[in-house]
Amino acid sequence: MIREKVKQYLSARRADRYEKELADKEAAYANWYRVHKRVLKQQLEEKDHTEGEKLSMEVVRYSHLRSFVLSGEKKPDIIIACDDDGNLSGRARTLISDFFAENPRINLVYGDEDRIDENGELCDPWMKPDWSPDTFLSTFYFGSIFAFRSEILSIINPQDVRAQDVENRAKIERDSEREKEAREREPDDVLRTWIYGKLCLRIAQADGGFEKRHKNRFPIGHIREILFHAAQTPEPWDSRLIRSSLTGRYSSASAATRLISIIIPSKDNPEILARCIQTIEQYTISSPYELVIVDNGSSPENRAKTEALLEKHNEYGSAIYLYQEMPFNFSRMCNLGAERANGELLLFLNDDIEIRKPGWLSYLSEKAKLPYVGAVGMKLLYPGSDIIQHAGVVNVRLGPIHKLQFCDNRDVLYFGYNKGVRNVIAVTGACLMVRANLFREVGGFDEERFAVAFNDIDLCYRIYEKGYYNVVRNNMYLYHHESLSRGDDRKDKVKSLRLSQEQENLLMAHPDLFGKDPFYHPYMTQNPAVTTFEIGIEDAILEGLPLTPPVRRTSALPDKWFDPVLRLGVEGANSLQEYYRGPFAGPEEKGYYVRGYSFVIGSDNAWYDRTLLLRAEDGTTVYEVPVDNVYRPDIARNLTDQIHDKLTGFACVIPAHSLPAGSYVVGMLAQDKTGRGRIAAWSDVYLKIQ
Repeated sequence: MIREKVKQYLSARRADRYEKELADKEAAYANWYRVHKRVLKQQLEEKDHTEGEKLSMEVVRYSHLRSFVLSGEKKPDIIIACDDDGNLSGRARTLISDFFAENPRINLVYGDEDRIDENGELCDPWMKPDWSPDTFLSTFYFGSIFAFRSEILSIINPQDVRAQDVENRAKIERDSEREKEAREREPDDVLRTWIYGKLCLRIAQADGGFEKRHKNRFPIGHIREILFHAAQTPEPWDSRLIRSSLTGRYSSASAATRLISIIIPSKDNPEILARCIQTIEQYTISSPYELVIVDNGSSPENRAKTEALLEKHNEYGSAIYLYQEMPFNFSRMCNLGAERANGELLLFLNDDIEIRKPGWLSYLSEKAKLPYVGAVGMKLLYPGSDIIQHAGVVNVRLGPIHKLQFCDNRDVLYFGYNKGVRNVIAVTGACLMVRANLFREVGGFDEERFAVAFNDIDLCYRIYEKGYYNVVRNNMYLYHHESLSRGDDRKDKVKSLRLSQEQENLLMAHPDLFGKDPFYHPYMTQNPAVTTFEIGIEDAILEGLPLTPPVRRTSALPDKWFDPVLRLGVEGANSLQEYYRGPFAGPEEKGYYVRGYSFVIGSDNAWYDRTLLLRAEDGTTVYEVPVDNVYRPDIARNLTDQIHDKLTGFACVIPAHSLPAGSYVVGMLAQDKTGRGRIAAWSDVYLKIQ
């Protein structure tokens, strides 16, 4: 009885301690922003603002913007337009004036925003991409704030026509009443259409926003800082507001004149290939196409099945079968297909793709035909589900990842990212369309360095570096039976080593893109294991953690402590120098980090203190390092039956030269502070000490 009461008392204390720590860390963005705001303030205090201060500015709310522009009044140099509900951040004016002073060729700029909740706390950060023309045509992602030079209004209103010059007094009075009402609620669709289509779209068109980038400069500006604190969570305006103004919209007459070559690498998969081709036939309506099947050595039986399949298809259209025995080289197979293709547009398609929507090919060609567009992909779902496999590639510090993978497509994710058309730095080669002349311009797929992995990413990076905009159509989806063709690379050690080498090849081939992605905000998470859009607190955590020297255990870990109920996922174990500089890192000076997550199945995770374990190569020497708890809502979302599971993340930083050089297996020890229980587990991840 006494033991149970002690257990209950200790459990209550641990739960209370957990809730206090969670309350602090759950406000991850607000805490991050407080620190970031101090850093930004210091940076701005050290900067010369003389040129920016010469520019006159005026803040105009959306509800008054149209009448202000058409008023005939003398305009300031810079007009800051913002939503009626909310306020500019403290440094917004300075950031905007400095930006225009430093970028004399740019006439239009937008910034990031967040929301003030009912408790006065900052939340819901909307960290936006750099200028994204196709995202803009899909939704008004400028959101609650943008600014422009008043001199550019000569394009919008060449004769400086005033409202009273073209509208009668009654109409002006009605507009005035509408603006008055709009100040009390959201702007109406007429006003939104004017702001979106008559103002911002026209400025963007005039300034080359829908052209290939010149010298890789973005023609529309993006200030990568919070400029506006909204009163409500913003909902991006729908593109239907400017439907009549959109460029690059599909037309059946245009599509009917463009032959599309669908290039499908396939070996020993006649049944899977048959499903792919059958669904292509079923769901392709008006786009003329040919099939180019590239086979690198199917068995005689499967080769005969493929030939029979294509003979049947030739009753409906054209098909080319290229059979050439050779080791698997995806890049070589695609290049062979492109050499034989007759189409103006090339679509590289995996044989494990299943079409499920009519008009899919038209959706791809609608964008791929545009002169400023590069590669075009499509949202991919796992078969028979609403679970996302691909919604666009994001380039984080450790390489490319599929953002929103494993998320539910039925939800509207991160301001509609999974629902519209998006500019991204890369799309997957499982479904990738590109103009044939552009494919030749960039030299096709790299057969030497990227025979198996990252060939699609490398191609997209080279297209981006040429000044084109890559696109993913998240308003349409296909099913992708991922890894049916060649299995999961990470389950095979030899393949995994090759994957690591090709990943390093990718980083070395594009050094200017290390840790950079213009369509993914630098303040967002760089953790490749986090596929949702989260603020990047890990850098702040790693920078803020004290350097903790490991302590050698004086006793062995008993076998009875090891129990599979302790789940351990190590997401990073490397030198800090490598983390920040990748393959360009020099000798280690800062130290080493280990981060990931762990939890005890079927137990209250508030009970446990965790200690990182590092086992030396001799198999007996073990070091211990205390870890810091990290807020991981992404892990908690997948642990529906666990107790106190939101602080399952962990991180620690180890000083350089605090361990002998060598490789150390990473493990975890969880100590039950309401009793005497100990649970341990080893991972298959090594920390290499120089």
